[in-house]
Amino acid sequence: MYNPYGNAAEQQQQQQQRQFVGQQNLQHPQPQHAAFQPPPQQFNGVAPTQGGSTAYTSFLNDPAASLATQFARSGFEQSNQYIQQNFGQFLPTTTNDLKYYFQVSNSYVVKKLFLILFPYRNKNWNRLNLQDATGDSSSPNSQQYAPPNLDVNAPDLYIPLMSFVTYILLWAAFQGLKGDFHPQLFGYLSSQTLAFSFLDISIFKIGLYLLNCSSQASLWDLVGFSGYKYVAIIVLLCWKHLISDGWLTYYPIVLLLIANLAVFLMRSLRFIILPNLTSGTTTITVKQRRIRVQFLFIYSVIIQGLIILFMSR
Repeated sequence: MYNPYGNAAEQQQQQQQRQFVGQQNLQHPQPQHAAFQPPPQQFNGVAPTQGGSTAYTSFLNDPAASLATQFARSGFEQSNQYIQQNFGQFLPTTTNDLKYYFQVSNSYVVKKLFLILFPYRNKNWNRLNLQDATGDSSSPNSQQYAPPNLDVNAPDLYIPLMSFVTYILLWAAFQGLKGDFHPQLFGYLSSQTLAFSFLDISIFKIGLYLLNCSSQASLWDLVGFSGYKYVAIIVLLCWKHLISDGWLTYYPIVLLLIANLAVFLMRSLRFIILPNLTSGTTTITVKQRRIRVQFLFIYSVIIQGLIILFMSR
């Protein structure tokens, strides 16, 4: 028997089943991929570090780099040994050698400047030992010369260095007052002054070699005594540009300062040129003594006078 309601119910049930199946077919499963893993690296014996440390470590471990470093160290040691053997007497062996020449005090500087400009009142020109200056004989260095702050006759490098710089600045300042200043003036004057100093010391060293003067004085003693002439040059510059530059007033001051500096150098350099006759360790003939005195006079008067006249122009 035909039942229209039953067919409609079955059709509705079938339609609901088809919709349910269609919804499940729309929900496709998401594919699951395995996590990416990089291939293992082969260990080459150098641990990875930050920055360029790996390359630096590889350079140090390189046999060629080690051989080059050893060769450079060996060459430096050989060159240092050669310099000490051939030029060791011209260079300070330790920093204490230079510290000795800068052990000065205010009283020493004042006395030394007065001694350079007016050397006639000084009666004793002999250098003192450390034992005589301090009265301490237990010191292992008691037989060495006393430093400048304990002996006014000892050479120093403080006054020559300060007078060298003061001369350059003062000469440039006077040129600026005349309107002739330019920046290249400092380099020109510095090179010229160093050249004259080198010439001055070379002449004295050659004279010592030709006269066969076996002295224990170091190169820094000669540098100190050679630099004292800048004190006289500074006085001449100030007199010329600030007081008077007329020949009636200027040249007498020039001659007076040259004579005073010559007396100072001849008395101070006497222990280098002439041996100590009281010790009896070195003997020279009368002719040798006369030649050495003549050389000391030529160096202290003529050479120093010409340099002072040129540099104070």
